[in-house]
Amino acid sequence: MKWLGYPIYRLLLAYMIGLLIAMYLQITIDIAFIVLSTSFLVLCFSIFFSRTNTVFKALFSFSVIFFLIALGVLNMVSKRPINQSHHFSNHTIHGKEQMITFQLTDQLNPNAYNDRFYAHINEIDGKNVTGKVLVLFKKSDSVEYKIGHRLTVYDDISQASDERNPGDFNYKEYLALIDVHGQIYVDDDHILNVYVGENESWIIALRNQLMNSLETSGLQDKPLGIIQALILGQRNNVESSVTQSFRDAGVIHILALSGLHVGIILLILRWFTNWLKVVKNGRWLQSAVIIILLWIFALITGMSPSIMRAVTMFSFIAIGMNVNRKTSIFHSLALSAFLLLLINPKLLFHVGFQLSYTAVIAIVLIQPILYNLIQPRWKVIDYFWKIGTVTIAAQIGVAPLSLFYFHQFPGLFLLGNMLLLPVLPLIIGLSILLLASLWSGIPSYWLVEILNLSLDWIVTIIEKISSQDQFIIKGIHLDLIELIFIYIFMISSALFFYRSVRKSRRERVLIKEPGYNLHIAIISIICFIGFQSFKKLKTVDSKVVVMHQASGSVI
Repeated sequence: MKWLGYPIYRLLLAYMIGLLIAMYLQITIDIAFIVLSTSFLVLCFSIFFSRTNTVFKALFSFSVIFFLIALGVLNMVSKRPINQSHHFSNHTIHGKEQMITFQLTDQLNPNAYNDRFYAHINEIDGKNVTGKVLVLFKKSDSVEYKIGHRLTVYDDISQASDERNPGDFNYKEYLALIDVHGQIYVDDDHILNVYVGENESWIIALRNQLMNSLETSGLQDKPLGIIQALILGQRNNVESSVTQSFRDAGVIHILALSGLHVGIILLILRWFTNWLKVVKNGRWLQSAVIIILLWIFALITGMSPSIMRAVTMFSFIAIGMNVNRKTSIFHSLALSAFLLLLINPKLLFHVGFQLSYTAVIAIVLIQPILYNLIQPRWKVIDYFWKIGTVTIAAQIGVAPLSLFYFHQFPGLFLLGNMLLLPVLPLIIGLSILLLASLWSGIPSYWLVEILNLSLDWIVTIIEKISSQDQFIIKGIHLDLIELIFIYIFMISSALFFYRSVRKSRRERVLIKEPGYNLHIAIISIICFIGFQSFKKLKTVDSKVVVMHQASGSVI
């Protein structure tokens, strides 16, 4: 495939370069605007002469690239709080108590001491402001707040803590990436007013009704928490032991409502709407119906960043699947990424965004190569072989990123996924059927029993898998340069083998032309080995570090 022959990939790459420049270089908004304006003027000027003059054709191409780079820089820089006059950080004094009004928007999993929410700041000392903060309520106060509640408090907005020791998680940096630029520890006696809106939107009312229906349906605690996480995106009721077991078994993505679930729902919707294809322009009608239903699902689940990302991506994929072109899914992925990054440029630096697109690209690119190695004749074996190759391809794609960010690799990921993925569409389908039955008043005790039994069995199996600590590989560290070399090798190798996927076995064996993709793969692995050798040979400087520890001792 001549990837660079399609403009969308070059434009997306240029725009991403601009985001990277703005992220790691201190560029002012004035300079970004001047560069963008200059490149736009050069672009407009070169359009008139590009048809007749080769010099102006080259100038046109370069001006388009520079325009996209400058657009990325300006979009990223403009999101900084200092460049937003109405952002609350420009109207607060660190450590000073002020009259603050905010509305709770997202509920997080509580920790040992606090209930946690994200909230939008509405007013500070009577001034209308914008921005998001992290709000923490003491559990000892025993006050239950819900999404949509609006509070007025007399308190101060503080900053989250930086990394206190080398290698610690930088919580302040993480919050800044999701546009949360402060936190409020709310004491009960500092709350001046609580407003509970009576005219809540129909989406919030429907979600609360579905949550209440599930809680009174007879589901046991563990199945209830899992279904609320799978279908409604609410993980607050999932027991911490269950979450840890899923994480250690390498199947935590099952609980995190994201691309996997949206992809399954997309396939279910395609199966239910296939009859629309017989109608005139049925393929486009089917795509429109699926996209509408996907976005209704996103609204019901609370429009979290992961769901918005997944639904946007699969909306483009839904269109691409109905276009009779081999590369349409790749184009859909590029277009969806471009749109998401235009709306929120910081998504490029979100781990979830990187893992989602890496997994989908790996499935589309690597899975056909693996699947064509063996072609089972029996449908049952073929079904499990497809699931296995999808799992392996996705894990190959996300493994370097997982090692880079989390420094561990679940050795039994394949076993856990092979057990869960075949039944996950059934669990999601039955859960949706249960919600529809509860909402319409149809008796559903049999569904409750099936889900209780099946989800209890799943949790038991996952706990047994996660208990095998010897298969969890920890302490693996990758540098950014090593990560880049690994992905260059993987992508180049996949592109080299991808061209022979649809050929016969004899044609695959007789391929003699190595191609530039193979050359790039070999060069990247040589560079990777060379960089690792350089790290081992490099002298290590001695230094004294005073560690931070609240209690106890540190060695």
